[in-house]
Amino acid sequence: MERGIVRNGGVVFPKPLPLPEGSEVTVYVEPAGQDQQRPAQLSEKEYVAQPFFGLWRDREDMRDSVAWVRGERAKWQQRLSRQD
Repeated sequence: MERGIVRNGGVVFPKPLPLPEGSEVTVYVEPAGQDQQRPAQLSEKEYVAQPFFGLWRDREDMRDSVAWVRGERAKWQQRLSRQD
């Protein structure tokens, strides 16, 4: 992501962009700084009260989340390397 300042109807960047002269680009414009809305910060109490918190607490297969993730990754690797 690059940041620039609007001057005289154009965007001025602090340093030249690493693109050849005349390159066609697509630009997504979004104001930066204080005008930009920031997501609300939740306290710890508010965060753990969210409906997604503890969503899988009753899943027996996820009691040890680290082991579960390792197992899922192993399955993915088996699928990727399988020669049918």
